Amino acid sequence: MGVTVKNYLNSRCSVCTTLIVPPGFCSTAALRQASDRHCATCTLLYTALSEKLDLNDPTIERVDSIGGYGFFNLAVGPAKPRFTTGSLWDHVSVTLALDGEGYCPPSLEWLPILKKSPMLRTKDRDIQLIQDRIEDCRNNHPNCPKSNPSCLGNLPTRVIDVGLDGKKPFLHLSQKGEKARYLALSHRWGDPKSSHKRLLTLKENVSTHCKGIPLEEFPKTFREAIEVARGLGIQYIWIDSICIIQNDEKDWETEASRMADVYSNAFATIFADRATHSDEGLFQNEKDRKTIRSLRFLDFKTEESEIPARVIVQTQIDPNTANFATEVHELFCQADQTPSQLSGRGWILQEECLSRRRIHFTETELKWKCPTLANCDCGLPTPPDMGDPTANFSILVKPEKAKKMPWKTPAWLWQQLVEHYTTRSLSFESDRMIALAGLASKVPAPRQDYLGGIWRKQLNTGILWEARGPCRRTAEYVAPSWSWASVSGKIRFVPLSRETRFIWEVIEAKCLFNGSDGDFGKVASAHLKVRSKVVQVNVEERQQNMRKEIAQNLWDEGDATWKIRGDRVNYLTVMPVQLPPGYPPPLPTVLELDVQSDWDVLTSGAQLESRLLCVALVDTFWEGYPAERALCLLLRRSPTETTSWERVCFVFLKGTWKSWEPYILDEELTIL
Repeated sequence: MGVTVKNYLNSRCSVCTTLIVPPGFCSTAALRQASDRHCATCTLLYTALSEKLDLNDPTIERVDSIGGYGFFNLAVGPAKPRFTTGSLWDHVSVTLALDGEGYCPPSLEWLPILKKSPMLRTKDRDIQLIQDRIEDCRNNHPNCPKSNPSCLGNLPTRVIDVGLDGKKPFLHLSQKGEKARYLALSHRWGDPKSSHKRLLTLKENVSTHCKGIPLEEFPKTFREAIEVARGLGIQYIWIDSICIIQNDEKDWETEASRMADVYSNAFATIFADRATHSDEGLFQNEKDRKTIRSLRFLDFKTEESEIPARVIVQTQIDPNTANFATEVHELFCQADQTPSQLSGRGWILQEECLSRRRIHFTETELKWKCPTLANCDCGLPTPPDMGDPTANFSILVKPEKAKKMPWKTPAWLWQQLVEHYTTRSLSFESDRMIALAGLASKVPAPRQDYLGGIWRKQLNTGILWEARGPCRRTAEYVAPSWSWASVSGKIRFVPLSRETRFIWEVIEAKCLFNGSDGDFGKVASAHLKVRSKVVQVNVEERQQNMRKEIAQNLWDEGDATWKIRGDRVNYLTVMPVQLPPGYPPPLPTVLELDVQSDWDVLTSGAQLESRLLCVALVDTFWEGYPAERALCLLLRRSPTETTSWERVCFVFLKGTWKSWEPYILDEELTIL
């Protein structure tokens, strides 16, 4: 796990004496020579540096010892360091501390002591830490949910009885109104084509699972989640692949519609952040510990004891990145933060937002989050994330929290949530609405006002969205064309100014959901009936003066604004169908399509009839004079219902709205 450094002479020399009392410095050659002479301290410092750095590199000439905040830092770099805003940006920083959980000899008293080792996690230790966090939460957090009988939620339809009495676990069928503490597990299923171990409840084995499931039949992640439940004395745990009958479509749809209650009623949710599939486990393992990171151990043997002292070393490899930790344990805690295997998954968003308490098992540490406290296993608070969707969701469901933040309106909060959600991936695009249903069900608004991902009172702003990355229309019907959910990929709502004036009128807005999903799951059908100013237009393809390689790179990245046609770069624009004599044509507007496949559809010989629907006008300046410009939707006639229309993309018309007046009609349209 580390390198052993022997204290041959238990002495110090003039080189290390200078370094261990910052500020001080020496040449790398002097430190190497002192180490060769068996100076114990110089050997320790040289080993800490050379294990990750090539000290024979001619550009590394000097070792600086830097003080402040109780750190012991060594900065290695050129002989003449360049200071930028007080930092050694061209140096590599190495920080040392003693592992306070082990032997701390007097000869190393000059090193700071780290009370909690960042690399000594065990299963028992993790469970005890969770138990301590729970007790603290129950006893000292008045704003956190309680666990007394009056505060317990109903059990889900099925839960796993973990066998607190030593018996093997089994699938428990909950009685109506039955209440008890239970955990929920948030995990990745993994690639269905891989050969990792799985456990599913199917119509043919549900009765067998109710009799008992041997512990060894559970994949590792499930098995270790059961061990956590047992260690905490919690009788039940909910795991989706076992508690939902996977080959029963009706059962799946019914249980999927209850996800909001499953996670919001759970005593706590376990997040398997380190696992890419259900058989990788929760707890830190030997592979995690041996993974090369910026942290490592050096065992330092002294003459004072047979037990080696353990020195923890953290190396900041990137010299262009500063570390703003202000305490030793903060620096070591922030090192080697591993990305979550869950955070990019669409289904996980509602599990994060709805869970009362969250327990995150990562490769490097255990994290806790409840409404009162968020910290890691060393006790440091987790830094707030300004883009954390759970914070916005908590305000959305409890608007009184936004009294001091008037800009956080319900519309803004929902749009922020949706924009974040669309950056996440789903294995099945048909889940696009269902995986968000749990969050939508908690929004304090009438259920009938939920229109396929947009709320009725927010239609003005919610209808104006555009693609912000590679997008494609869903292969099967998921949502109406005017909803962001009709495309798969990242979207952005169009930012609007206070000068925006909506001129369209929504006459009717209806959205019907499949009955088994409730009011927030799969959309069966939806339409908008609107009245506004419209222009009959043709979509025209024109040549753009742009380098082909730039256009090709943009196209390859998912941009649908320019396309190479032979030896030319083209763009699409809309122009009125008929140009009355005596009127100059309006300026061409470059169309920024949501999906690339629409390009060929719009330019085919059998092009469907198109309309520009003006949703809003915004006061702005055009060529130095006050003017109104139009925010529009490009519509095309529906290929399946010829009396209706479908959204193509958002259009911010170039030129003034006045220049389009000769072509404007008042029209009533139905948009599917």
